[in-house]
Amino acid sequence: MSPPLLRSLVSSACTLLMLSCARGAQPTTPEKSLPRILLVETPHVSLRTSAWVELHTWIAAVARSPREEEDPEIDEAAKGYVAALASDAPDELLGRTTSALAACTDDDCARAALAGTPFAEAYAGTLPGFLAKQWAEHATQARSGLEVARAAMSAEVGPLVKQIARDLAIDWPAAPPVVDLVTEAPLPGAEAPVGVVLATRGGGCLSKHRDEAQRVRDARIVDCVLVRAVIGLRERSEIGRETSIDRGKWAALVVHAVATATTAWEPAHESVLRGSAEKNMPEAMAWLAREWPSRLQGEAAAAFAKRYAAAKPR
Repeated sequence: MSPPLLRSLVSSACTLLMLSCARGAQPTTPEKSLPRILLVETPHVSLRTSAWVELHTWIAAVARSPREEEDPEIDEAAKGYVAALASDAPDELLGRTTSALAACTDDDCARAALAGTPFAEAYAGTLPGFLAKQWAEHATQARSGLEVARAAMSAEVGPLVKQIARDLAIDWPAAPPVVDLVTEAPLPGAEAPVGVVLATRGGGCLSKHRDEAQRVRDARIVDCVLVRAVIGLRERSEIGRETSIDRGKWAALVVHAVATATTAWEPAHESVLRGSAEKNMPEAMAWLAREWPSRLQGEAAAAFAKRYAAAKPR
């Protein structure tokens, strides 16, 4: 990569990050000069890309959808992920490790986050090469996705966020919840309603369709962003705190509730996440299609939560 291009990348990244960057600072090597975290804020959510999450989900994506990558290290690392992901149909392990990496602020933390998991060796062996050779390109692609998502999450989304918070009985936090975006995300496990992170490439959320109205595209992006944000707010929801509602059922409820509210906000909207949820959790989604209107018509959150838990749909 040429020095002018690298300086441009660093300068652009600095405008996005919540960290100081000396004006005119000259980068040394991509590994040391490029920030590991890109962050943009909106009034309702913060959007983040982390180098450590980016690598983990990229390897997992290759493991779940095998193909030849340009870098043999990624192909080899994916082989170390295959067995673990094959036995992780609900994405419990993948989701837990991705969340642990998302909380990291340095390389040592990232290695420690996966220590003791089936991913540890493959990840640690690939991390130095990824940071040195590939993170710059991934960061550029991620920055574009972050800006597209930021533009969609405009001020007029506020009433929609409030409606979703009311519907799901969520105490929305004062500090905007963080949504992680990656360049490429693994397909959901066979028992997971949606993937563990939002992808800027593939998956349909941020893609642009021919002759599509901007508000319809914005609605699709907003739906995808808010689903990821709300899934992480389970403990702030009177419904989500119902102990018999597991992670998968909570995610299915969020997909349905957000899709319903977003369609009311923009009638031409069609949720791309609903299809994944209906494929992997058809009974839960069918139950919600029948019973969610009762909640919207005034059923108490606690009463709905007990009915949803007792129904045991999957």
